[in-house]
Amino acid sequence: MSVASSVHVTTPAGAVRSGIALFADARHFQIAALASLLFLHTIWFDLGASPLQPAVTITAALAAQFLCTRLAGVSFDWRSPAITGLSLSLLLRSQEPGLWVAAAVLAIGSKFLIRWNGKHFFNPANFAIVALLLTASDVWVSPGQWGSSIWLVFLLVCCGGLVLQRARRADTAIVFLGAYAGLLVLRAVLLGDPPAIPLHQLQSGALLIFAFFMITDPRSTPDRRAGRILFSVAVAVLAYRLQFDWQMRAGLFFALATLSPATPLIDRLLPATRFAWRQPVEV
Repeated sequence: MSVASSVHVTTPAGAVRSGIALFADARHFQIAALASLLFLHTIWFDLGASPLQPAVTITAALAAQFLCTRLAGVSFDWRSPAITGLSLSLLLRSQEPGLWVAAAVLAIGSKFLIRWNGKHFFNPANFAIVALLLTASDVWVSPGQWGSSIWLVFLLVCCGGLVLQRARRADTAIVFLGAYAGLLVLRAVLLGDPPAIPLHQLQSGALLIFAFFMITDPRSTPDRRAGRILFSVAVAVLAYRLQFDWQMRAGLFFALATLSPATPLIDRLLPATRFAWRQPVEV
């Protein structure tokens, strides 16, 4: 065999096909967006976040995923636990490193233990946040207002929009934010508040991360668009009631956790094709 015949040459078409295959999975965009936000949150803005927490949390999530996949006899995939670890690092706060590990273990464990028809119906990070808020005293959610700078809000929206365009879940975020914003505006009108108040309430980093990266999780939301619209409106209404009627600062997360068990019922009433992360590659 000649040397020339043993050398693999990548054609332009093959390179294009490989590049498309890499980005066919929306999780790559989601990881890039969340990592960028975590960098800004930890390095640029001094909001009580320590670089040690994300390192511990993400490592624990990857380790928990590896252990669970070995026990379940399935292949290990680093992308899902990386997303969970990044989300927990952005939203959950505690001074106790043991709780960082506990959050990761609870999140990953919920995917493997709380399932129906081959699908987990709790967003892993949301499940861990609610579980620890209910059981641990040294845990809180990162402050909702991360600054009202228009460019920061724009960055969050753009990053989230890019991810959702790839994951085909933009409808969920749009409906949720529209319903929630409508309730805030209605409240301001009834109370005689100026428009600046609901606008300020919407300029929340935690709200946007919740809308773009948590409630839109394809693995824990209804498969059919009509079901996702119904689900999004219900979460917005319950979150509003919990925050303003019951004075629960983490009402968003409790609302999603409370209504997530309804996903299997919605899928049963409104069946549709199950979402797959990797879409067919067409060149």
